[in-house]
This record gives sequence, C-alpha cells and structure tokens, in this order.
Amino acid sequence: MLKLILVISILGATLFARPPFLSQGLIPHYTKKIAKNWDNDFLELTAKQKPQLLSIREETMHELGKLKKLLEPLEQELAHRIVAGEKPQELSTLVEQIAKYKSKATMVHLKCVYKTQKVLTSEQLDLLPSL
Repeated sequence: MLKLILVISILGATLFARPPFLSQGLIPHYTKKIAKNWDNDFLELTAKQKPQLLSIREETMHELGKLKKLLEPLEQELAHRIVAGEKPQELSTLVEQIAKYKSKATMVHLKCVYKTQKVLTSEQLDLLPSL
C-alpha cells in the first residue's frame, strides 16, 4: 500500500507544472513577465516590440509543449521503475533520454531569453525584474 501511495505521489508531482529545464529558477522567464505587464506604463512596450515579443513567446511555448509531451511519459516510467525496485544502472538509458530532452528545453529557454534581450531596450531589461 505504501508503495502505491508513493507511486501516486511521484506521478502527481510529475504531472503538475514542473518546468522541463535543467537550471530551474536561475534563468529569467522574460516573456512570462512581459505578458503580465503587456500594457504597463513603466515598461512602455512599443507597437514594433509587441508583435516581436508575441512571436518569441509563441515559438518558445510551442517548442516547450512538444518537449514536455515527450518528457512526461519518460519521467512517469522512471518513477514507476525505481519504485518497483529496478537498479539505478538499469535506468541509465532512460535517465539519459530524459536529460537529452531537458537539455533541449533549456536551450529553447536560453534562445527565448536571448531573442527577448535583443528586442527590449536596456532600460526595459533593467526594469523587468522589479515588475
């Protein structure tokens, strides 16, 4: 029974909005913050910047969505197999596959940050963390 509760707990954690990145919490989520402050008078996004930023966000979210769909079943399988008692060595190929997709997701995120930095002014970038 305890094993079943543990599996359900692990799977639940997998299914609920865990970012697919390697460096969680360390890299800024500019487009998310920009979306929340789209018409902020202090941020002053221009008519030229807004479509560029929308395009960056849409492209990023599309790519991350595809990777998350690939990651979720692999992470669920990993959780099942370790709780079932498989040896860590037997799981190494699966772990490497998960790491490959997380690495790709991290690169998508880094590209998003870089592209966003190229669209915003230095003043807007300085202001963004405080919003």
